[in-house]
This record gives sequence, C-alpha cells and structure tokens, in this order.
Amino acid sequence: MSPSSGTTRPPYAGLAAQLTTLRKEAGLSQRALASAAAVSRGTVQNAESGTCAPSSAVLDALLDACGAPDHARRDAHEFRNRGRTAARGRRLHAPSAKLIYGRGALAAVLADAYEQAGAPSPSAFTRPAMGLTPIPRTTLYNIVNRRRLPASSEQLETFLAVCGVRRSDRAHIHNAWLQARNFPRPKPPTYGALQRRR
Repeated sequence: MSPSSGTTRPPYAGLAAQLTTLRKEAGLSQRALASAAAVSRGTVQNAESGTCAPSSAVLDALLDACGAPDHARRDAHEFRNRGRTAARGRRLHAPSAKLIYGRGALAAVLADAYEQAGAPSPSAFTRPAMGLTPIPRTTLYNIVNRRRLPASSEQLETFLAVCGVRRSDRAHIHNAWLQARNFPRPKPPTYGALQRRR
C-alpha cells in the first residue's frame, strides 16, 4: 500500500488500513497486539478505526509487535505525518527550497516543513538525537509560527533533521538562512519619524 493513494479519505484512513493489514498478517488479535506493544486495546482500536493517530513512539511499538518490515515502517510514518498535516489543516504555500528569497520565504519554508512532518512533538526538538543541538521550546514555537528563524546553523540543522527534510534541500535552506542573517531586519520607525509623516 502506498502513502500516495486515497486522497479523499479521512486523514488517518491510510494508516488505519495499513495497521489492520499488518496486524492480521502477523496473526494477532487486537488484544494480543495491545499486549505485545504494551498499550491498551483502546489505543489499538483507535489506531485501526482512524479515529486518531498514535504517537510516533506508540506507532513504533505497534510496528515492532507486528514485525513490520522497513518499507512498511516508512509508509506507516508517512501516513501518520500526512494525516496529521491534513487534520491540522495548516499546510502553507511555501516556495521550493531552491527558490527561497528573503526572510519571510525562509520562515514559510521552515513552518511548512514542520507541518509536512506531521508537527513532531516538541521533545523531538528539545531532546534530539545524539549529535544534534537542542532547540528551546520558545524558539521552536517562534520558528513554527514564522516569528523568528533558528538562532544558529546548528539549531537549523536540528530542525531540518527532525522534520525529515531531504539532504538535497538542506543546503539550499542553509544558504538562505545565511543570507537572511546577513541582511539586518528593518528597524521600526522612531517616534520622531512618525511625527514628521503627519
């Protein structure tokens, strides 16, 4: 089953169908899967009905219990991410990574990457994998709401890695970030300038 199929279905229908198929192929009942994954049966029922998406960690536990192969794991996470993006309804119209021009376009690209990744948990950014620089929660909030760019190239790399941005796009985004850092933000007008305009 491909994540690109079924565009008119409810957000989590693809993930629900895949999890049901994997469980049946593993010869497990919902109760047995719940026990093997150390989750409640209600969690399994919700995931298979498409009511809501399990967290990334719970999804991994379900996939482990079913003995899912690598390609099925990738598809399941992509189904989850796409479902979360659709359910949140916050997909942005951002330019391609190759066409970023200016601070606003870069901010839109970063916010869109976050939405396309299914809005990962803040802990994925504040406690990232080894070798990545943590992003403070407030900074993360400002990035995803297009209020501020990452404070360092290391924070930018963490953001892109957690959001699963392709390596081919990361170089373009890093270049756009460097250019945006080199252009000072416009200063707000002073009180005197406002008076002269009147």
